[in-house]
Amino acid sequence: MMKKSLFTLMLSLLLGSVACKSQTNENLESMKNEIKDVVYAFAKAGEERNIQAYDDILHSDFRVIANRYPTPDKTSIIPAENYIGLLAKEVIGGTKFNVEFKHVEVMDHSAVVVAHFKAEKGSQLVTILLIKNTEDKWQMVTDMAVQK
Repeated sequence: MMKKSLFTLMLSLLLGSVACKSQTNENLESMKNEIKDVVYAFAKAGEERNIQAYDDILHSDFRVIANRYPTPDKTSIIPAENYIGLLAKEVIGGTKFNVEFKHVEVMDHSAVVVAHFKAEKGSQLVTILLIKNTEDKWQMVTDMAVQK
Protein backbone atom coordinates (compact mmCIF):
# COMPACT_ATOMS: atom_id res chain seq x y z
CA MET A 1 0.00 0.00 0.00
CA MET A 2 2.82 2.38 0.90
CA LYS A 3 4.64 1.62 -2.37
CA LYS A 4 1.48 2.31 -4.37
CA SER A 5 0.92 5.65 -2.60
CA LEU A 6 4.54 6.62 -3.12
CA PHE A 7 4.33 5.65 -6.81
CA THR A 8 1.11 7.67 -7.24
CA LEU A 9 2.71 10.69 -5.56
CA MET A 10 5.84 10.48 -7.73
CA LEU A 11 3.77 10.08 -10.89
CA SER A 12 1.65 13.12 -9.97
CA LEU A 13 4.76 15.24 -9.35
CA LEU A 14 6.33 14.11 -12.63
CA LEU A 15 3.21 14.85 -14.66
CA GLY A 16 2.79 18.20 -12.91
CA SER A 17 6.35 19.24 -13.73
CA VAL A 18 5.90 18.20 -17.39
CA ALA A 19 2.69 20.27 -17.58
CA CYS A 20 4.48 23.31 -16.05
CA LYS A 21 7.40 22.97 -18.46
CA SER A 22 5.00 22.68 -21.39
CA GLN A 23 3.16 25.80 -20.26
CA THR A 24 6.47 27.66 -19.92
CA ASN A 25 7.47 26.63 -23.46
CA GLU A 26 4.06 27.76 -24.74
CA ASN A 27 4.52 31.14 -23.02
CA LEU A 28 8.01 31.48 -24.50
CA GLU A 29 6.73 30.73 -28.00
CA SER A 30 3.89 33.20 -27.50
CA MET A 31 6.36 35.91 -26.44
CA LYS A 32 8.60 35.14 -29.43
CA ASN A 33 5.59 35.52 -31.74
CA GLU A 34 4.68 38.87 -30.12
CA ILE A 35 8.28 40.03 -30.61
CA LYS A 36 8.30 38.94 -34.25
CA ASP A 37 5.04 40.83 -34.78
CA VAL A 38 6.72 44.02 -33.48
CA VAL A 39 9.67 43.53 -35.86
CA TYR A 40 7.34 42.88 -38.82
CA ALA A 41 5.35 46.01 -37.88
CA PHE A 42 8.62 47.99 -37.72
CA ALA A 43 9.59 46.87 -41.23
CA LYS A 44 6.11 47.64 -42.58
CA ALA A 45 5.97 51.09 -40.92
CA GLY A 46 9.36 51.94 -42.45
CA GLU A 47 8.26 50.79 -45.88
CA GLU A 48 5.13 52.96 -45.68
CA ARG A 49 6.85 55.75 -43.72
CA ASN A 50 3.92 55.41 -41.30
CA ILE A 51 5.12 57.58 -38.45
CA GLN A 52 2.02 57.02 -36.27
CA ALA A 53 2.70 53.26 -36.25
CA TYR A 54 5.97 53.90 -34.43
CA ASP A 55 4.06 55.11 -31.35
CA ASP A 56 3.36 51.47 -30.46
CA ILE A 57 6.55 49.97 -31.89
CA LEU A 58 9.31 52.21 -30.50
CA HIS A 59 10.02 52.69 -26.82
CA SER A 60 10.41 56.35 -25.83
CA ASP A 61 14.14 55.68 -25.26
CA PHE A 62 14.60 54.08 -28.71
CA ARG A 63 17.98 54.61 -30.35
CA VAL A 64 19.51 53.58 -33.66
CA ILE A 65 23.21 52.83 -33.66
CA ALA A 66 24.52 53.82 -37.09
CA ASN A 67 28.12 52.86 -37.74
CA ARG A 68 29.97 54.99 -40.28
CA TYR A 69 27.17 57.56 -40.40
CA PRO A 70 26.95 60.33 -41.46
CA THR A 71 30.54 59.88 -42.69
CA PRO A 72 32.79 56.79 -42.80
CA ASP A 73 34.77 57.96 -39.76
CA LYS A 74 31.74 58.47 -37.49
CA THR A 75 29.33 56.37 -35.44
CA SER A 76 26.00 57.98 -34.59
CA ILE A 77 23.46 57.26 -31.89
CA ILE A 78 20.17 58.49 -33.35
CA PRO A 79 17.31 59.05 -30.87
CA ALA A 80 13.71 58.19 -31.79
CA GLU A 81 12.69 61.76 -32.63
CA ASN A 82 15.62 62.16 -35.06
CA TYR A 83 14.96 58.74 -36.60
CA ILE A 84 11.32 59.67 -37.18
CA GLY A 85 12.48 63.03 -38.58
CA LEU A 86 14.62 61.21 -41.16
CA LEU A 87 11.57 59.12 -42.12
CA ALA A 88 9.39 62.22 -42.42
CA LYS A 89 11.99 63.90 -44.67
CA GLU A 90 12.18 60.66 -46.70
CA VAL A 91 15.92 60.38 -46.08
CA ILE A 92 15.28 56.80 -44.93
CA GLY A 93 12.40 54.37 -45.30
CA GLY A 94 10.27 53.53 -48.29
CA THR A 95 11.97 50.17 -48.87
CA LYS A 96 10.05 46.90 -48.78
CA PHE A 97 11.91 44.32 -46.70
CA ASN A 98 11.27 40.63 -46.27
CA VAL A 99 12.23 39.76 -42.71
CA GLU A 100 13.98 36.47 -41.96
CA PHE A 101 14.59 35.78 -38.27
CA LYS A 102 18.01 34.34 -37.46
CA HIS A 103 17.73 34.39 -33.66
CA VAL A 104 15.20 35.42 -31.02
CA GLU A 105 16.27 35.25 -27.37
CA VAL A 106 13.85 36.15 -24.58
CA MET A 107 14.76 36.70 -20.93
CA ASP A 108 11.76 37.74 -18.84
CA HIS A 109 11.03 41.33 -19.96
CA SER A 110 13.95 41.77 -22.39
CA ALA A 111 14.71 40.27 -25.78
CA VAL A 112 17.38 40.24 -28.49
CA VAL A 113 16.52 39.65 -32.13
CA VAL A 114 18.86 39.13 -35.05
CA ALA A 115 17.01 39.35 -38.34
CA HIS A 116 17.98 39.55 -41.99
CA PHE A 117 16.05 42.36 -43.71
CA LYS A 118 16.13 41.48 -47.41
CA ALA A 119 15.23 44.01 -50.09
CA GLU A 120 15.21 43.87 -53.87
CA LYS A 121 18.50 45.79 -53.87
CA GLY A 122 20.67 44.89 -50.89
CA SER A 123 19.99 43.71 -47.41
CA GLN A 124 20.77 44.36 -43.76
CA LEU A 125 21.55 42.13 -40.84
CA VAL A 126 19.76 43.89 -37.98
CA THR A 127 20.25 43.40 -34.24
CA ILE A 128 17.27 44.64 -32.25
CA LEU A 129 16.87 44.97 -28.49
CA LEU A 130 13.32 44.95 -27.15
CA ILE A 131 11.86 45.48 -23.70
CA LYS A 132 8.39 45.19 -22.24
CA ASN A 133 6.93 48.58 -21.39
CA THR A 134 4.80 49.36 -18.33
CA GLU A 135 1.70 48.09 -20.19
CA ASP A 136 3.47 44.72 -20.69
CA LYS A 137 3.85 45.26 -24.46
CA TRP A 138 7.05 44.62 -26.38
CA GLN A 139 8.75 47.69 -27.83
CA MET A 140 12.04 48.24 -29.63
CA VAL A 141 14.66 50.12 -27.63
CA THR A 142 17.73 49.75 -29.90
CA ASP A 143 18.40 48.88 -33.53
CA MET A 144 21.75 48.40 -35.22
CA ALA A 145 21.92 47.40 -38.88
CA VAL A 146 24.90 46.08 -40.79
CA GLN A 147 24.63 46.56 -44.55
CA LYS A 148 25.27 43.45 -46.66
